Amino acid sequence: MNNIVFKTDVNYQKLISDTSVNYAFSQNLCKANIEEIVSFAKSLKVRNFVQLGIGGSALAASAAISFLQKEKPDKRYFCLDNIDPQRLKTVLELDPADTVFHVVSKSGSTIETLSQLFVIKQHVKNANIVISTDNTDTFLRKFGMQNNYKIFDIPKEVGGRYSAFTSVALLPMAFFGFDIASYIEGAKEAVRKTRDKWGFPIDLANLVVSTYDRCKVLVMFAYKDRLFLVADWFRQLWAESLGKNNLGQTPIKALGTTDQHSQLQLYQEGIKDKLIVFLDTISDVDYIIEQAYEPFSYLKGKSIAKIMEIEKQSTKKALDESNVPTAEIFLEKIDEFTLGAFFCSLMITTAKVGEFWKINPFDQPGVELGKKYTKERLQND
Repeated sequence: MNNIVFKTDVNYQKLISDTSVNYAFSQNLCKANIEEIVSFAKSLKVRNFVQLGIGGSALAASAAISFLQKEKPDKRYFCLDNIDPQRLKTVLELDPADTVFHVVSKSGSTIETLSQLFVIKQHVKNANIVISTDNTDTFLRKFGMQNNYKIFDIPKEVGGRYSAFTSVALLPMAFFGFDIASYIEGAKEAVRKTRDKWGFPIDLANLVVSTYDRCKVLVMFAYKDRLFLVADWFRQLWAESLGKNNLGQTPIKALGTTDQHSQLQLYQEGIKDKLIVFLDTISDVDYIIEQAYEPFSYLKGKSIAKIMEIEKQSTKKALDESNVPTAEIFLEKIDEFTLGAFFCSLMITTAKVGEFWKINPFDQPGVELGKKYTKERLQND
């Protein structure tokens, strides 16, 4: 798959060789209800799309819209992935006749999401609400049926952080006119290519497990603004899937060149416990410095994108010389197919690392315990 390029100078071991991809998220790619989602999205004659969800119920959608970010001046995206009342206030002030609320909860019982839904129900008369939830008998499904809301199913076997190829992300993508069929096809191609021994997903998994004794932190260093929320999505996927049984690798997101001036000092001269993965893509716009300004005349004739690329390469060189292991993932195209392939590839990588560590990359018992304590406190406060 030529549109995803992975390279590293680290001499890592090939500890993982199994290229089978028999996971719920991959098996459900053929079941995506693309036509229904596109048809419904086109029927929404509103300007504002509000995603109510947290974690996997929001991150993939936000990352996809950020990465693809085609000009849509007539449409706006809002995300309530935190329960901060200030953010909720902004949404409550939107014109209800020009707004759709997409309420997403895999379990159908996420307290943060339901709390905001109840407030919207109280404050917004005739709110236009659509729901995505588990295809079992969840509270949110019952609530939606009682109020005659449109409901999309999230397959029971697909976990929230692996739900990027369900209505959770497909509906907001379709609303903004993105080609979700191509997005799904990219994911399918990643599965096919991995089974045919395509390198990237397994190579990244091998790099991680073979350097793990030394590298307990993985930094996803995004070198375009449009990739920063992709790194955000990856953080949840990596942390929640692999942080178990006293194992795991702490994922950190960084933005180049911004965090060269905040985090890089730590990576360069701090504890050498980090694997730095540069994430980059093409620039679809650029500007050239046409005049010479002393003492910076050497910038004349150089473009902003070129300066950014040189800064990335120089940062990598400095880290390499400091014996910090690095790798780079480069996305050759900014389109739905590439994003679908990339998301699916990282899911495969995550699953393979989990299998190697003999942990279940698809549950999250630590998260469930915190939810239990929260519910008990709210019931008795």
